[in-house]
Amino acid sequence: MSEKKKRVLLNDWWRQFLTGVMGTAIGVGLTFAVSNMVDNHKKAQVRRQTATMVVYDIDEMIREMKEDLQWEKTLYPVAMSLVSHPEKVDVVSIDSVKQAVAYLLEDVTSIPGWANDTKEKAFTGGMEAWQNLENTRFYDNVQKCYLRRADLYRTVQKDLVFRRPISEALFDQFAAGISIDDLSDDGSLSEESLRKLVKQMCDKPETVRYLREYRLRNMVYNELIDELTRLNQENKFLMSISDEEIEAYIRKNVQKTKPATPSLVAGVWEAQTNEATETFWFKPDHTSDVTVVFVAVAEFRVESEDRVVRMDVPVSYRMVGEWELEGDVLHMVLKPGNCEILSVDLNLDGLSEAARAKGEEWLAAYRQQLNEYLQVLSDDMRANVSFDLTGDRMFWEYQVTSSTSQPEAVRLQLVRKPQ
Repeated sequence: MSEKKKRVLLNDWWRQFLTGVMGTAIGVGLTFAVSNMVDNHKKAQVRRQTATMVVYDIDEMIREMKEDLQWEKTLYPVAMSLVSHPEKVDVVSIDSVKQAVAYLLEDVTSIPGWANDTKEKAFTGGMEAWQNLENTRFYDNVQKCYLRRADLYRTVQKDLVFRRPISEALFDQFAAGISIDDLSDDGSLSEESLRKLVKQMCDKPETVRYLREYRLRNMVYNELIDELTRLNQENKFLMSISDEEIEAYIRKNVQKTKPATPSLVAGVWEAQTNEATETFWFKPDHTSDVTVVFVAVAEFRVESEDRVVRMDVPVSYRMVGEWELEGDVLHMVLKPGNCEILSVDLNLDGLSEAARAKGEEWLAAYRQQLNEYLQVLSDDMRANVSFDLTGDRMFWEYQVTSSTSQPEAVRLQLVRKPQ
C-alpha cells in the first residue's frame, strides 16, 4: 500500500474517532445539562412551595390572633357589666351569664389555634427546602415570626395578665359544693348554678385584676399582629408571592373538605367576625336559633359639663328561623317578628347625675331603635356549605351586595361548640 493511501486511511480513521468522541461528549454534556435543568426546576418548585406554605401559615396565625382578640372584645363588656353590677346577674339573659362564664373560666385543655407549630416544624426540619430558598432575609423574617409567636405563647401560659380568674381548681371546688338539683338534665350546671358562680366571682380580686388588665392584653396582641403583618408583607415581596398563588395553595393543600349532610349541619356553631360573635343553633327539627353579640358605642353630650361621653355598650339579640339543606346549599329563612333583644348594658357608674340622665335617655332611644329594627328584620340566605374532615369546622360561601351595589363574595368559617 502506498504511503499516500496509508495517510488517507489514517486521516479517515481519526476523523471517525474524533467524531465519535465529540458526539459522546456532546451527549454527556446534554445529559448533564438536562439533568441540571430538571434538578434546578425541582429545587425552584420546592423553594416556591416552602415559601408559600410559611407565608400562608403566618397569615393564618395573624387571622387566628385577630379572632381571639375579637372574642375578648365581644365578651369583655358582658363580663364587666355583670361584675360591676352583681344585682344584674339574676335578671340578664342566661346567654349573657354563659358568656361571662366562658370569658372568666380558665381553659387548660385547649391550645390557641395560632400556637399550632406544625408548619414551623416542617420549615425548620426540612433543611434542604430552606437552604434552597436563596434568600436569607426571607428566612430571617420567618424565623422571627415563629420566635415572636413562641414568646407570646409562653406569655399567655405563664403571665398573670392572661390568667383567667376562675381556675380549674376553683371551678371543681364550686362544682363539688352543688347538689344534684343544681344540674340540668344533661349533667351540666343549671341556669341557677351558673348565675350563682358568676355572683361568687364578682367580689374576688382575681376577677377585678383580670378585667382591669383587658387593655394590656389587647395591646400585647395588637403589637404582635402589627409586627407579623409587616414582616409577612415583606416576605411576600421578597419571594414575589401573589394572592393568586396563596389561593391556589389553599385550594390544593388546605381546603380538604367533605360534603354537607343534615346531620353534620345540626348542632351549635360559632362564627367570629370583625363586628360580632354569632352563635347558630341548627336544630334537628329544622328550626334555627341565632344569637348575635356585639359592642355598640354610646355617645351623648352633657351640656351642663360641656363634654361628650363615649362608652362601649355590650348588646345581644336573638333571632328564630328555619333552615334546610338543598344539596350543598344551606338555605336559612328569617321572618319578621321573630327577633328579640336579650341585653343592652350601659354602665353609668361613676358618672355625674346629669351624665347618667343623658345616658339613660340614650339607652332608651337605642333600645327603641334596635327593637324597631328587629321587628322588621328578615332574611332569606343561601350559602354554599362544606365541612373539614373532622366535621367540627363548617365553611360558608355566599354573595352580598357591597356599598357600591356590586356583588361581593363572603367566606365565613364556623366552629362547632358543645351543646
